[in-house]
Amino acid sequence: MPSSDNIKHINIYCDESRHTSDPFDTFTVIGAIACPRDQKKDIVHRIHCLKAKHKAHGEFGWKRLSPNRRDFYWDLLELFKTSELTFRCLTVDRSLLDHDTFNDGDSELGFYKMYYQMLVHWMKPGCHYHMYLDWQQNKNQSRFSDLHDNLSRKLSGRAKVECLEPVSSHNQPLIELTDLLIGAVGYDWNNRHLVDGASKIKTEFCQALAQSVQLHDLRANTYASKDKFSLFNFTGTPKHD
Repeated sequence: MPSSDNIKHINIYCDESRHTSDPFDTFTVIGAIACPRDQKKDIVHRIHCLKAKHKAHGEFGWKRLSPNRRDFYWDLLELFKTSELTFRCLTVDRSLLDHDTFNDGDSELGFYKMYYQMLVHWMKPGCHYHMYLDWQQNKNQSRFSDLHDNLSRKLSGRAKVECLEPVSSHNQPLIELTDLLIGAVGYDWNNRHLVDGASKIKTEFCQALAQSVQLHDLRANTYASKDKFSLFNFTGTPKHD
């Protein structure tokens, strides 16, 4: 491990999309933004400046993307593109998940196993991670501590999980930015742009995001080396007939 003076501390802000919503949305998305801890205040300040510039009051996640906020959202996209923020997400077709066989019928346990898969392969040797998950009510109150412990055991001797804790997305701009990016990924993977009444502005944002990270579209699997914007489709284990 590097000396304490050379350790890189990284904040990770996690969120999920479409895991309990419209049953016609086949794909769930679990994602996160990583931010060098020493840059967090500056990046959040830049987001607040953009909100002031565009008079964009309140939260700004995917659901609030609208034509009258176009300039604000495209400026957020430029901020992501030009900063040291990085993004990773896992997409999964819920119909392929066999919770009865592999999770004792516990879909919540399966959900946190997917969180583990999304995070564990992203975390780099020699780094210390401070992880913040958008809070949600769980049936099992140990889910967050179990995820922390499982990641810590797997990464022992390589990377360190300094903390893993739930936080409210309210007044957490980097979780809101995560929500925006996973919302776009979920929109593409669930072919929302093809349904009647599809949102033109959301379709355009998906295209702009893909172009900014040099992808044809967001329905992709990227190489692990693609640090800026990493997409991973988790196939799991198909249900048995």
